[in-house]
Amino acid sequence: MIDWRWAEVDALESQGKWNEAKELLINHWSLNPDVKATIRLGFFCWYLLVEDGPLELGIDIDFNGLESFLHQVTAFGLANFMDKEDFLWCFGYIITLFPYFFGEYELWEEKGKELLKEAHKLDPDEPVYKYSYLWSLPISRDKNDGEFEEVRAVLEERFQGEGVLSRYFKSVWY
Repeated sequence: MIDWRWAEVDALESQGKWNEAKELLINHWSLNPDVKATIRLGFFCWYLLVEDGPLELGIDIDFNGLESFLHQVTAFGLANFMDKEDFLWCFGYIITLFPYFFGEYELWEEKGKELLKEAHKLDPDEPVYKYSYLWSLPISRDKNDGEFEEVRAVLEERFQGEGVLSRYFKSVWY
């Protein structure tokens, strides 16, 4: 399991220093494009694009650059991390929620579901992967409270950091 904490990036994100956090993530990813850096940079770009309004980011954020890096790290991850559950789950989740940030809507919506399915196939007993995959299916999404609480507990344990990735996934299930 990946330790999602990244003290420098977490601190910059917590302070709303988005450009500084972006530069740190890009520089690290450029030198060491491992699965953690790929997920952190991809999620960061996606999060700022999605949350622009609520975060009131302002004009000093390069949204075209964020979208460009989102596409770049997504392509890199799809080429290199199709055997990594964390990549499959995180990118499957964000793609399924907002496929239009990735390209043609229907194509990317299906791609997101496919990634969630693959994460679940690689680790079928993982409640987060299972619940995310089932959520993506066009069937009734009745929540089993026991399963929902299990997912919540897993997310609390998994996302220990204070950056936007950790805060998002700890709060999204509440």
